[in-house]
Amino acid sequence: MIDHRALHKLTYGMYIIGVAEGGDDNGQVSNTLFQVASEPLLVSVCINKVNRTHGMIQRSGAFTVSVLSTTAPMSLINLFGFHHGFDIEKFKEIPHRSADNGAPMVLSHTLAYIEVSVKSSLDAVSHTLFLGQVTNAGMLQEGEPMTYEHYRTVLKGYTPVTAPTFRPHERPPGIKG
Repeated sequence: MIDHRALHKLTYGMYIIGVAEGGDDNGQVSNTLFQVASEPLLVSVCINKVNRTHGMIQRSGAFTVSVLSTTAPMSLINLFGFHHGFDIEKFKEIPHRSADNGAPMVLSHTLAYIEVSVKSSLDAVSHTLFLGQVTNAGMLQEGEPMTYEHYRTVLKGYTPVTAPTFRPHERPPGIKG
């Protein structure tokens, strides 16, 4: 038997993963990004295969990470976490700029950005784990980074169905995605 409370003790940050392909920008919220090595500097992110971001990362081979601040409002998280990139232009009204690798980075409520070049990937059934080398990084402002715990307890957020940490029994009544 798996006691899911044990998994709740794992710590996560909250990030927006940005990607560009053929003149289109897209992005999504992720709480599964982590540093893998320091020489060379490698990070990994886990992306659901049904998300538009997934295919764009596969084809472009690059992405950005916007490290969210605790000041990030639910409206920003909702835009990037609960709307499909096939249906809306997520960056249309959000302050952003293109990184050197061409992918967009969010400028508001973002502490830092990281630019990544994909080196390999690992199939994880419903998701892909992308391993990439950090090619550039910088600070945008000082502040406290948002954690998944902050999102769940302070902002009262929940986990979307496409997230690696999704648990169906915790979905609020009336919410489908």
